[in-house]
Amino acid sequence: MKLLSIHCDYIKFKPLKKALRNPEELSKKRQELIEVKEPLVIFTAIEKQDETNKDILKKYTEEVENLAKPLKVNNIVLYPYAHLSSSLAKPDFAQKILEEADKKLSKKFTINRAPFGYYKEFELKAKGHPMSELSRQIDNKDQEKNQEEQVDTKQLLREISKTKLDSRELKDNDHRILGQKMDLFSFSETAPGMVFWHNNGLMIRNQLIDFWREEHNKANYEEILTPQILDKKLWLISGHWDKYKENIFISDYEKRPFAVKPMNCPGGMLVYKSRPKSYKDLPLRVGELGVVHRQELSGVLAGLFRVIQFTQDDAHIFTTEKQVVDELIGVMNLIEKMYKIFGFKYDVEFSTRPEKRIGTDKMWDKAEVTLEKALKKKKVKYKLNEGDGAFYGPKIDYHIRDSLGRTWQCGTLQLDMAMPERFDLAYVDKDNKPKRPITLHRTVYGSLERFIGILLEHTHGNLPLWLSPIQVRI
Repeated sequence: MKLLSIHCDYIKFKPLKKALRNPEELSKKRQELIEVKEPLVIFTAIEKQDETNKDILKKYTEEVENLAKPLKVNNIVLYPYAHLSSSLAKPDFAQKILEEADKKLSKKFTINRAPFGYYKEFELKAKGHPMSELSRQIDNKDQEKNQEEQVDTKQLLREISKTKLDSRELKDNDHRILGQKMDLFSFSETAPGMVFWHNNGLMIRNQLIDFWREEHNKANYEEILTPQILDKKLWLISGHWDKYKENIFISDYEKRPFAVKPMNCPGGMLVYKSRPKSYKDLPLRVGELGVVHRQELSGVLAGLFRVIQFTQDDAHIFTTEKQVVDELIGVMNLIEKMYKIFGFKYDVEFSTRPEKRIGTDKMWDKAEVTLEKALKKKKVKYKLNEGDGAFYGPKIDYHIRDSLGRTWQCGTLQLDMAMPERFDLAYVDKDNKPKRPITLHRTVYGSLERFIGILLEHTHGNLPLWLSPIQVRI
């Protein structure tokens, strides 16, 4: 069985004429144009091998439920679509499976089943998010077992061979070409958008991490490391589930939904909450070189510049209201110092509240005023970017300029009063009463992978001696 699921704004369909000698009989209503809004459409081809699979109905309905669950849809359209396969089951069998699936799924969803055995016209509007178009295949267990016993390893190796780089339209200083020439990294179809670091590339990466740790130790940061996979409840509390779900990889463990973390913030909040805090503990600066994953469409992946898995040099600073301006300026000084080492010049952008956000207007008013106060006290020239802040707070973005005059957004500094409220963070103040801390979210490199790509193109591969994997050649 082959399935193609499309999450739509709507679908309209209507039977036109018979495609089989004995198609299913239709009520008057099902002969007319039917429109379903906000559906998950399951285009289905029932195949010849399914006739011997006694579990095919169960597998089909379970697969439909699995596709629908993360999208939180109620309306499902089962649409027989023979064009997905060249080896179709007998019509009577296929029709029966669709009818039984309709009955079974109707207990949990509102089901519309497109007519079986007719040529139909249809019109739909796909939503276009990363999970809006998915394909699935349900195989016969016995056939799978036979296939496992007769694995064609040579064919499989050809299918998972290293991704070939088409360099015809790339410039000589493109980091993807330099990465091959310098034996730094590679990519494979087995892990789209994820980097295979070679020894030389890992040396560069590790040097950047060592430099980061050295500078952050000087600035009195602690370092933590939090789990890769966290319960859905945590992402609901943080607000990421509602604002960012389309970019999250979702999995289940013992019937509990989990997310592969797209950001490090919630883990940092839990570390703060793990022990009581007093005003004497603040400001608390906590850094994390955390590996994160974000779903991206394959068409937008671009070497190190746009990946699915990357390391983010996050830090979260927990501070009192009186300390926050000095802490903001401290972060600005650290970013300025580190960029100077690499010879990068940069522009600063101040982004205010977006339309979709968490927190009260009072929080946002205070956060924006405070962030702007720090910029002015530091005498930073900045451009105002209204409506482009993070969903939890206003932010400052650092756009570095490379040797080719291009700009890249790397560092960021965000002032957050909403997430401490949602996570119920607290510290005991001098008056022995609990107070709410303010959280600063910040990065310097941003994505370590992207920063390395920028460095390679900025220097044309001629990295400074302390970063070069090969320093002397005789």
